[in-house]
Order: sequence, then structure tokens, then C-alpha cells
Amino acid sequence: MQNEIHQRDLIVGLQKGLALIQLFSKANPRLTVPQAAKMSGLTQSAARRFFLTLVHDGYLDTDGRYYWLMAKTLRLGQAYVDSAQFPRMVRPIVEYVASRTEEHASVGVIDDNELVYIARSKHTPFNSTSVRLGERVPIHCTAGGRLWLASLPEAECEAVLQRVTREQRTPYTVTDVPTLMERIAQVRRQGYASIEQEFEIGMLVIAVPLADREGLYWGALSLTSHQSRTSLEALCRDHLDLLYSAQAMLVG
Repeated sequence: MQNEIHQRDLIVGLQKGLALIQLFSKANPRLTVPQAAKMSGLTQSAARRFFLTLVHDGYLDTDGRYYWLMAKTLRLGQAYVDSAQFPRMVRPIVEYVASRTEEHASVGVIDDNELVYIARSKHTPFNSTSVRLGERVPIHCTAGGRLWLASLPEAECEAVLQRVTREQRTPYTVTDVPTLMERIAQVRRQGYASIEQEFEIGMLVIAVPLADREGLYWGALSLTSHQSRTSLEALCRDHLDLLYSAQAMLVG
């Protein structure tokens, strides 16, 4: 749980600068000042000054009209991976699970209604671009995302689903809220989540929740395979017990 911080102790400029960095995405790899101002709610004058400051410090570059991120921004995410307790704590167990199963193991946490991978195994027996360290993925069609949704009260879960973008990633992706609520109710009953080709064609995923000692969800331990290697039923049968054993080691 986050500590309560008084408004007077906040540096608003820092908040706005970080918010501007987060505007860049796959959909918006380059932004103009007017675009950034509109997306952020800042004036164009303020957005321009923030952008120029970030250019000066090496986080952005510009051609005079468009602005884009520089590699220096990777230091922000890498600092978390290198220093935060959770990634360092889970890495050995993630590698252990991968070595025992010969499948890909990862841990994801929820950030701003998205699942973010903070640890992943070096062992990857299939090609996939979707389980990368730091990758942000949607919650409606991922096992870790559905585990988090299942941890919420039902009304809050439905409100989140109504609010987020429910992209049709594959022909198998469930996007309508009533069906998603049924799938999430099943996750609550069984205590784990499974995804079959909803996020990526051929991809099979099972995941168990990670919680602190008070039972509050903080992440998910996932095992990912491919239809060319196994079936979802076999993945559960062969490896779910191992995931539960690893889960017990990761109680915060």
C-alpha cells in the first residue's frame, strides 16, 4: 500500500515531465508540441518547455517539429529491474520453474490497468515478442491480468473492464464484458488462470497469483508454452503443482 503523501510535498513539474515521457507509445512514437499539449492537458508553451528540457537532458530528440524518445529513457526502467526487491526476489524462482518445465516462466505486476513483466526466464523454447521484460500488455486477455481482476470485488472488476480498451488481439480474444466476467468468475473458483490463443496465436499460458502475507494480490507467476509443444490441458496437468509450490516460496 502506498504511503499517504501530502499535496504540498509533491513536485508538480516532475510529475508533468514523467507524464509527458509516458505519452510516447507504439501508436505515438513521435509527437509534436500541439499533440502532446492536447494529450496531457498542458498549454503548448508548457509542453514545449518540458520537451526542450528533456531534449537538453538527453531523454528526447527532435527535428524541430517532432519529438521522440532516446535510449537514455531505458535507464528509468532498468533502474527498477536492477534495484527493486520484487524482481531480484523472483528471478531465481522464475529460472527454477523454467528449468523444471522446459517452458518459459515470467512474473508480471499490475501498473495502471496493464500487466508489466518484471522478470522472465532466460529459457525460451519458442519465438514470441510478447513476453519481454518491461512489456506492458492488456489485462483482459492475459492470465496475470485476469488473476488481478479476479482479486477485485465483482463490481470493481466490471467497472475496470468497462473502462479499459478491450482489443481483439486474435480471433479467439474475448472482449465482451459479460463473457469476461464469466471467465473471471471461473478464475476465482479455481484459483489459477489459463489463456489459450487469446493474446497471441498458438500461445498457451497458465498463471497463479502472488500475494503478500495479508493476501493482497501483487503479481502473477506465469508459464507460457505453444500449441506446437503441448495442449492447455497438459500444461495444467503437468506443471500447475510446480507453480503452486513456487507460489508458496514467493509469499511477500
